[in-house]
Amino acid sequence: MIQPWQATCMQVYCNLVNSARNRDEAMTIINRSLDRWVTLIRGTARGGGRQLLLFPEFCLTGFPLTETAKEWIDKACIEIPGPITERLQREAQSAKIWIGANAYERDPEWPGRYFNTSFLIDPSGNVALKYRRINTVQTGSPHDFMDRYLDRYGIEGTFPVAKTDLGNIAMMPCGEIMYPEAARMFMFRGAEVLLHPTSDHGASDKWSWESAKKVRASENMMYLISANQCGQVGGPLPTGTTAGHSKIYDWDGRVLSDSGGPGESAVCTSWIDVEALRRMRSIPGSGNRLLRQRIDIYRPLYNATTLYPANRFADAPMDSKQRIVEVQQESYRNLVKSGLIQPPEK
Repeated sequence: MIQPWQATCMQVYCNLVNSARNRDEAMTIINRSLDRWVTLIRGTARGGGRQLLLFPEFCLTGFPLTETAKEWIDKACIEIPGPITERLQREAQSAKIWIGANAYERDPEWPGRYFNTSFLIDPSGNVALKYRRINTVQTGSPHDFMDRYLDRYGIEGTFPVAKTDLGNIAMMPCGEIMYPEAARMFMFRGAEVLLHPTSDHGASDKWSWESAKKVRASENMMYLISANQCGQVGGPLPTGTTAGHSKIYDWDGRVLSDSGGPGESAVCTSWIDVEALRRMRSIPGSGNRLLRQRIDIYRPLYNATTLYPANRFADAPMDSKQRIVEVQQESYRNLVKSGLIQPPEK
């Protein structure tokens, strides 16, 4: 039986590295952020292997603005695991806690490419899970070279779920919360808790992100732990671009805890009872969305429809954000041609 455990959203500032002129300057900023993280971890950790601390999306660097893919890889991307994550791994091992985070990753196996990667460190100090974001906004994705990626990692490595003594845990960052299929894939793979490192607009619910968090938790009957940045500093963006309001949701989409606003905070914390979730998933009735899923009737339409084309950068990595805009324009033309969407009146 899995005993209840405590989840805490580590709502911290994101110190942007966009103004750094080279990797050395960027690493100075990153390590300064890590110094603060370590202080907060030591002040929050209770040990015993029954606590999980989740940090927000790409909170060590911010995201690329004017940088090309090569410039961002050279300046801001890290190895996972690697020298930067080793500091967090040591803290997890020392305190006997779980630590979840997100960073831009470079991997020598895929030269010229980089990933928005969410990762989970276990109390032994090992990276127990690593998920590379599929639905990206302005960066590369495994979907860009999908066939090669699936050949290398399989569906299990593409949508990883860690089977742990806290339950079955998956991770999915930020705007992917807007894509029902993303969270549903993790449910199909047995996820009971979805960690959501994010960098969003908080309580303003811009683009319905807050609403989507509730729906993803409810429709998949899983806990959702959403840790948001409390602001961005040291770069060209306003501090309030990200606005806190980290939240933890239960399997019905109810808010169990809320940081209450922007600003650095660890007050968004709640006990996670996986055994209670498992009991609810086992009971037939109108409240059990999983037992009433009739997915087979939808499969033909999914199989017959292509939105964003796969393998678009199979032979050469995406080298600039403009290339993604071009693919989206191609996708739009395809959708209009197929009659799936109608263009506006001129």
